[in-house]
Amino acid sequence: MSEVSCSRCGSTAEGLERTPLPGEPGQAVLAQTCAACWREWLDMQVKVINEYQLSPARTEHFDFLIKEMKTFLSLPVD
Repeated sequence: MSEVSCSRCGSTAEGLERTPLPGEPGQAVLAQTCAACWREWLDMQVKVINEYQLSPARTEHFDFLIKEMKTFLSLPVD
């Protein structure tokens, strides 16, 4: 694994082994998020899905979840 400069915590730390999502969102996470912050997002993702009663299979729900992920990880939001 390579080290990344994490946009969320600001540290240089171990990154992810592979892209966690397809397309641009996955590339942004891989390039700018450390493994520890990604694990924190995975925990938060469950809370977001439950709180907003999301079904990630629905396009509008998936898009909302990606926006929340980018905000949580301090990535640029489209």
